[in-house]
Order: sequence, then structure tokens, then C-alpha cells
Amino acid sequence: MMNLVFFVICAFFAVFLFAFSLIKGKSGKNEKKKISFKGMSAGRKRAIIASTVFLAAAVILQNIIFAFIFCGLYLYFDWYFRDKKAKEAAALIDRQVIEALSIIKNAVQSGQSLVNAVNTACAELKEPIKSEFVNISEKAALGVNFDKILSETSEQSPSKEFRLMIDTIRISKDSGASLAGIFDRITDAAVQRVAIQAKVNALTAQGRMSGNIVSVIPFVVILMMYAIEPGMMSSLFTTIAGNILLLIVVIMVLTGSFVIRKLTEIDF
Repeated sequence: MMNLVFFVICAFFAVFLFAFSLIKGKSGKNEKKKISFKGMSAGRKRAIIASTVFLAAAVILQNIIFAFIFCGLYLYFDWYFRDKKAKEAAALIDRQVIEALSIIKNAVQSGQSLVNAVNTACAELKEPIKSEFVNISEKAALGVNFDKILSETSEQSPSKEFRLMIDTIRISKDSGASLAGIFDRITDAAVQRVAIQAKVNALTAQGRMSGNIVSVIPFVVILMMYAIEPGMMSSLFTTIAGNILLLIVVIMVLTGSFVIRKLTEIDF
């Protein structure tokens, strides 16, 4: 019975993986569908990789519960590293906003238009904020409405300081206010916010480290117990009840790590 369930679930995920790889976004009727992993959306790629991890673990280990464990671990760590990378990029952009404000303010004061000031920022700034200004410049060169470009850029940017800067430029452009004076005030506010964020990160570092340590401890205890009493702990890996308990442990540990990480994130 268990073998039948095992093969049914594996077959289901295999069909899902194949069908999901064939699905393409909306396109013309005469356009041929091409299977291209590189051209797929990020969510679709993660779904295919998760299904592949599940199938590989199920086939190699011959255990559905372990397959779910490995699939869940992949999804969690994929989210963890993506979230960490996004926060690091946003923090770096926050620090670069101060330099960007100074460049644009000087360009506007020298008589350049706002679009030319953005082009100047593209030439002088470094990544990752440079990509944001390059995107604005390229869309403006194509004739897209500048207010629309600023609005879309503000919605898509991961950095709060950058969104504040873009919204200020858009509002000032519509109201006719002096950009130079507004930029000075935004620069002062950005400097203070970046300093406060650095202090917050330092104060919450202990909480994040504690969360990571607490997440690892259960698995260390399991390994130590297995080394001391392998006969007693082997039931976790060789019986269905033990597998289910191990799955519950993994779910609780990942949930606790997620909650601790969210609690140490202070939004202001």
C-alpha cells in the first residue's frame, strides 16, 4: 500500500513538473511555445526546482515524508537567502541615495533639466542604485511620460529612501517647488535614518543570532543522541511515526526561525 501511494505521489509531481515547464505566459496565437528555464519567471523556476527536489529525494530515499522535508527546507532557505539579499541591496541603495541626491541637486542648480540630471546620475553613480537611474533614463529616451516613469520606479524600488526621493522629485516637478532646497532637507533626513537603521541592526543582531542558534540546536541534539544511543534514535528514520515526528520538528524549527526573524525586523 505504501509503495502504491509513493509511486502515485511521485507520478503526480512528475506530471506537474512537466506540465508546468510547458506553460508559457500569454502570447500570440501563431507564436510557437518554447521550453526555456532561463526565460521563466522566478516563481515558476522555484516551483520547478522544488518539485525536482521532492522527486529526487523521493526516488533516492524511497520515503515521501523525507521528500517533503527536503522540499520544505529548500523553500525555506530559498526564501531566507532571497530575503537577505533583497534587504542588503535595499540597505546599500539607502546609503547611496545621499550621494544621488547631491549629484542631482548640483546638476539642477547648474541649469540642467531634470532628465539631464538623471543622466548625469547614471554616469557618476555605482551599482545597485545606478540600475534604477539607468532604467529611468532609458524609458525617458523612449518617450514614456516622465511622471509615469517616476511613479512606476517608486512602486518597484525596494529602498524606502529611494522611493522617498523619487516621490519628492515627482511632487516637486508638479508643484514647481525648488528641488535644491527640498533635496537638502531630504539629505539630512536620509543621513539620520541611515544612522538609526545601523543602530537598529546592531541592537537586533543578537536576536537574529539567537534565532539561528536555537534553530540549529534541535538537530545537534538529535545527532548527539544518535551517536550515544543509535538503536533508540534510529526509529526516527526507519519508522513512519518517527518520520512524522521528524517532519513536525522541522516544521516547528522553520516556523520558529521565521517568527524570530520577523520579530527582529523593526520598520520605521
